[in-house]
Amino acid sequence: MQKLILLLVPLSFFGGHSHAQSRPPDEAAIQQTIARFGASWAKADFSDMGEYMTPDCHWINVVGMHWRNLQQVQFAHQAFATSMLKGVAAQPVESTLKFVTPDVAIVYLRTHIGAFYPPDGVDRGSNKQGDKDNLATFVLVKQQKQWRITSAQNNDVISQAAASDPVRRMPK
Repeated sequence: MQKLILLLVPLSFFGGHSHAQSRPPDEAAIQQTIARFGASWAKADFSDMGEYMTPDCHWINVVGMHWRNLQQVQFAHQAFATSMLKGVAAQPVESTLKFVTPDVAIVYLRTHIGAFYPPDGVDRGSNKQGDKDNLATFVLVKQQKQWRITSAQNNDVISQAAASDPVRRMPK
């Protein structure tokens, strides 16, 4: 748990990718909000999710499940954390922050997710998932001087597909 937090916090999340001007206090607060999600993951306990997500939040997971409020988002994360994702490490790789408005920001967080076995955490020989990077998009809003996640979506990064990314061949 502490290893994940220690990796999340010093990642220097926002290396110059903020919109308009530098906003160190907001950047630090956003970084802390994202780190709180990482801490919940690491301890497999999402009971504090209401402290860093909005009540009307949305989350679309890697397989397209769409959860539409804090109660659903929290329940689903807790269910997976105690079953197929139990003990699965998530190691941050890189992150970028973009301010959309003074009170809205987007964080793109790439994380390496360890191996896991859907649907229940049992290795059946052909159900291994994970052990690859995942890219999450977090939309945060500043409400009453606090940054909270209001929407998120995460996707697997398929390394074989990356070689075919047309942007890699784009003229400079």
